[in-house]
Amino acid sequence: MTRLVLCRHAATGNAAEAHDLAVALAGIPFAAVYTSPLARAVETAKTVAAAHGLVPIEVADLREIEFGDVEGIEFERYPPQLQTELLNEPLSVRFPGGETFDELRLRVCRALDEVLGRHAGESVLIVSHAGSIRAALAAWLGVVGEAIFRIDQRTASVNVVDWVEGTPIVRLLNGTHPG
Repeated sequence: MTRLVLCRHAATGNAAEAHDLAVALAGIPFAAVYTSPLARAVETAKTVAAAHGLVPIEVADLREIEFGDVEGIEFERYPPQLQTELLNEPLSVRFPGGETFDELRLRVCRALDEVLGRHAGESVLIVSHAGSIRAALAAWLGVVGEAIFRIDQRTASVNVVDWVEGTPIVRLLNGTHPG
C-alpha cells in the first residue's frame, strides 16, 4: 500500500498553523515531502518536513490553478464577463493568460502519478493548494461536474489516500488529524 497525505498549506504567515500540522503528522514515517513551489506551500512543507528530517522537493505541477491576468485580484474586480462565466460554467472557463480547471486536474494528477511511481509501498506528504487537491480528489473519486466544488479544503487540512492495488481509497477528507 502506498499512502499519500495531501495537505493544503497553512494560511499565509500563520506559523502556528503550520506547526500544528507538523505536530499532527509527526507520527507518520514519510519517505519524502513534495510541495508546490508557491511560497505559502513551501513554508508549510519546510515546517512539516523538518520534524521528519526531510527537505521538501518542489514540483511545479503541484501549484494552484494559473489565474493568469487576474492573479492576485479579488473576484469582485474581475472583468464582468469573466465573473459571469465563472459563476455559470466554472469548469470550462480559461482564466485570461491562465488555464482551465481541466488543465489543472491533468497537470496535478500527472505529477501525483509520478510521485506514486517513485514511492510504491511508502507514505509521502504532498503540500499543495485547495484547487489542486480538490482536482486530484475529484478525479480519484469520480466526482464530475460542478460537484467538485463541494469538496472543501481548509488551510492546513489533511487528506489521506491509500493506494491499494492501484485503486485510491480515501481514508480522510479535509481533516485536522490523520489518525
